[in-house]
Amino acid sequence: MRKEIRNMKMKKFMTAAVSVAALVGLGSNAFGAVCTIDAVPAATLLLPYFEVDLDRCGSADGFTTLFSINNASDEPVVAHVTLWTDFSVPSLDFDVYLTGYDVQTINLRDVFCNGILPVTADLDDDPADTISPQGPLSGDVVYPNCTAFPFPTPALDATLLGHIQGWHTGNASPVFGSCAGAPYGDNVARGYITIDVVNQCSLQFPGEPGYFADGGTGVASNLNVLWGDYFYVDDVNNFAQGDTLVHIEADENTFNNVGQYTFYGRYVGFATTDDREPLATTHAVRYIMGGTFDGGTELVVWRDSKDTSPSFSGYACGGAPPWFPLNAADVVAFDEAELPANLCVPTGSIVSPPLGEDPTCFPLETARYHLTSPTVPGADPVSPPFNFGWLYLNLNHYFPDATLDPTGGPAQSYVSAIMSAMGRFSVGFQAVTLQHACFENGLGVILVSP
Repeated sequence: MRKEIRNMKMKKFMTAAVSVAALVGLGSNAFGAVCTIDAVPAATLLLPYFEVDLDRCGSADGFTTLFSINNASDEPVVAHVTLWTDFSVPSLDFDVYLTGYDVQTINLRDVFCNGILPVTADLDDDPADTISPQGPLSGDVVYPNCTAFPFPTPALDATLLGHIQGWHTGNASPVFGSCAGAPYGDNVARGYITIDVVNQCSLQFPGEPGYFADGGTGVASNLNVLWGDYFYVDDVNNFAQGDTLVHIEADENTFNNVGQYTFYGRYVGFATTDDREPLATTHAVRYIMGGTFDGGTELVVWRDSKDTSPSFSGYACGGAPPWFPLNAADVVAFDEAELPANLCVPTGSIVSPPLGEDPTCFPLETARYHLTSPTVPGADPVSPPFNFGWLYLNLNHYFPDATLDPTGGPAQSYVSAIMSAMGRFSVGFQAVTLQHACFENGLGVILVSP
């Protein structure tokens, strides 16, 4: 069935619309297997890292991040978007209404610079289909609790705009007076984004009471219908990269035992209430630091701290979460003659916070790291001794304090590479998964101690 769906020719779309709708199936897992990192319709999407250069807010260029949310079903859905800082503190959430087969593209410069959120509306607030058009094959309904649709332009007032700008640049929020991100000191907003399909509009963050319930009966739904992509655009340096978002499927039949590792596990006490598959723990990725790609290689690394008592209100400015900095189990560089070089954990000790002699190469929940000249606060250089090769990244991490480490070691993560060349072009791609959190114990879906 999966092969048949993936091999469908687009020319058959219009003549077989009914069959396509049936194959998509709200909540169907026919498109792919859980516990794999595959681009299939999913219940949750992850944008693993974003940047927006706030110093360029008044111009049409500067580094920004764009992403799209797409509906693979003919039935309408609502996607709940949550912005998280690199300390994994949620700063803002909003809903996007999607008619059947709809697509919405969001430029984060609009959000962070001008307070503009995507303007969408369900049938009740858009009966003439002037805001969220309904195509000839698309459904359009009145969605529960969506009284805020359509958002005004701008949707964020000066205080809320200052709040997200402050938290995502490592500065204080005018709302909370606290900080929630790493202090780079460069006025660039950073973080990551999750997008969940939901049963109703809501202002709740993932992890708040009622957001998840067994079988997708809370605010969040288990319908595997979302897909999307993202782009990093750097007008100043003439660079751009893109990839698919990370697609995270829901499967209540696979994830139904307390203690299983799930994507939102830390927010539900590892009780599998979210039903989402976790990500990988160990990766392989190519790197180049010479030749045509004279700009070298950067790694975008998203990590799960496994903090089961996360803060939703930030931390004292100058402070950090109790898990910071995150260590790593093993990082090894191989050259093209298969010579290895151990990196990041040279003494072999696995402790967190690391001892003074142990480099911490990927300390944040999300960041973009240049291999030889990192600018990430708290990060030591990865520094492979070879100009060409690949990296083995075992990003499981461990804490002496068991209350901070309920999984006992396995920790999901996501890695992609960005390579730039000659100030003219660049490429980006996802790392290869070597080990998945579902199978970290080598026997099946991993169980942890909540």
